[in-house]
Order: sequence, then structure tokens, then C-alpha cells
Amino acid sequence: MATPIASESIARGGDLGVSPATIRNDVVELEQEGYITRPHTSAGSIPSDKGYRFYVESTTQMPGELIPPEVRNSIRAQLTEAERDLDDWTKVGAAILASLVGNLAIATFPKAPKSRVRRVELVGLQDFFALMVVVFEQARLRRHLIRMKEHLEPADLQESANKISHILKGKTWQETESIDTDLSPLEREMFSSAVLMLKEEDRTDYRDHDLDGLRNLLGQPEFADGGQVQALVGAVEDGSLAQAILDETPKRGIVRVVIGEEAQGDMLRPMSVVIGRYGVPGGAAGAVGAVGPVRMEYTKAIAGVELMASVMSSMVEGVQSR
Repeated sequence: MATPIASESIARGGDLGVSPATIRNDVVELEQEGYITRPHTSAGSIPSDKGYRFYVESTTQMPGELIPPEVRNSIRAQLTEAERDLDDWTKVGAAILASLVGNLAIATFPKAPKSRVRRVELVGLQDFFALMVVVFEQARLRRHLIRMKEHLEPADLQESANKISHILKGKTWQETESIDTDLSPLEREMFSSAVLMLKEEDRTDYRDHDLDGLRNLLGQPEFADGGQVQALVGAVEDGSLAQAILDETPKRGIVRVVIGEEAQGDMLRPMSVVIGRYGVPGGAAGAVGAVGPVRMEYTKAIAGVELMASVMSSMVEGVQSR
């Protein structure tokens, strides 16, 4: 519930087998120890961040038990289908998780610690233009439009693309600095453009992401205030909310739970985050997480994030083994 609960209500509806007086004494003790708080002196009580933290760390319910096998199988099938179009990974992943947990969800595209080139392609567009496509080992694609000084036949373009692919295959941008080879003007531009793309890929941990389920979050009673809604929508549009969420991504392990005031930035403190990493050790990795009010269903959110991380890790392993 999003509203405070009085001890009398607990006594009437809890069927705990104890008297209302015992419940009132327990409520007073919990409040003194910081596990619950009362927004107003005459109001009921709500759990504090400390109370939610105690619940998260002491629950004995296994997260995996909360998602029925048929739902897990359906999610795996949807993500596997998205694997055919790598650009859909984050979009589908965020949409599935948002629906599963009934809150906001985020997913980033997998990124390697050091970007390496898998292959380079060159496609002629018009007489003096060609599209260069650089495919990285983590399945990312980058495109660059090249203006040529003369018209080249498709066979000539393919020959140049094969040459640059051979030179750059498996290389990081640092490893390209010692390369010295005879290149045509077109090939020199391809080479320098590919190196620039490698550098840009390495600048940030999580550059591409998708958010889904904002409507779920805004539908919660905690965000009924118009000013809060406007601030939250603005944070989504300028990317600051996504950055704040991704700043909470664990360096190790699978899932991290950040409750209210535990967040690094003020923006997240009215909310809680359940976020995890996916990918392969030492290889391409990304982040997937759920964001909701502090009273969110933590076990359900943890179960959803763990499942998504597991399936998306398998997808990354499949791409890297090709």
C-alpha cells in the first residue's frame, strides 16, 4: 500500500493472534529502532529505508520461484527472437522487464571493455558516396558516410573493404597506432574513420540504452504530484535519469538493490533501483534494471532482473562464439 497503516488496522486484518496492545508496543519499538516511520504524528506507519533493507536481506523467498516456468520460457523466446536483430536487444529487453515488474525498466546494449573490429564493409550508394559499416566484436554496428573522389565499381569497393578488414580485424584502437601499410586515399579514410569509431566506443561504459514503462512509474500514487511528474519526464528526456540509474550498476555480482536514500544522486532518492550486469566475464557486458517507488515488490523485481540478466548473458555468449 502507498498509505500509512495504523496498528489498529493491522490488528483487525492481520490475523496475527496477538492483541492490539501488543501490536502497538511492537510498532513503537520498530519506530524507535528506525525500521518504520510516521509521516504525521497522528498518522499510521510506513516502512523506512532501513525497514525495506532489512526485508530485502532477510527474505527467504527465492526470486526464481516468483516467475512461473511458462512465463520464463515465453520471455526467453521473445529475447531469442530479438537476437536476430541486434538493434532490438535493449528495446525488447526493457519492454519485457517493465511489463514483468510493473515499473520502469532500463536495458543497455552489451559493450566490451575494449572495442575490437570484427569486419569492415563498404557499400556504394551513389556515384561518389559509399557507406562504411564497422562491425565490432560485441556485435555493435557503426556507420560512416564516405565521399569518394572518383567512381569505383562494387568489386573495387569490396577489395578495399576486405583489405581494411584484414588489417583491423581483432584490433583495439591502441593496437592500430603501430600499423604502417600502403593504402589508397579511400582506404586511408576508411582506416582513420574506423580508428575514430573505436575510440568513441571506448569512451563510455553504457552509451546506448532503452527505457520502458514510464507510464507504470507515473501511475504510482507517489508520483501523483504534477511537479514530480514534470521533473521525472524531463529527466527521462535529457538522459539524466538513465545516467543516474546506470551509475548504480554493480561492478561485480549480478544484482544490486538500492533503496531510497542509499542512491548516489538526489534524483533517485524518492525511488528504489534493482539493477544487474549481464554478459561474459572479461568480455562484452551490459546492464538491465527496474526502477520503482521505495515500496516496490523487491523480490519480484529481483527475480525479473536476474532472469533478464541470465537470458541476455546467454545471448552475448552466443554472439561472441560465432
